[in-house]
Amino acid sequence: MYIVMGRMLRGRTIVDAGQLRALVYAAAEPEDGLEHVYAETDLEGAGTVLFLCATSAERAEATAVRIVDRLLAQDELRGWEWEGRRGEV
Repeated sequence: MYIVMGRMLRGRTIVDAGQLRALVYAAAEPEDGLEHVYAETDLEGAGTVLFLCATSAERAEATAVRIVDRLLAQDELRGWEWEGRRGEV
């Protein structure tokens, strides 16, 4: 299991932590291996942690990038940006 942590910088829309988690799950495909999402929102955006089943940190990072790309394409997150980093559990 790997974690990919990042900061979502708020764009033109405002979402709460529950909405953001739901959007992340909706952006993930079954083969992405997304096990859990943690999100905590504030006025500037959200701290976000993706828990991913992957064979390496590099694969987890690549998977997170794909999920986040799909996530940021959703209308609810218009203008939002991702600043990410990864870690191993």
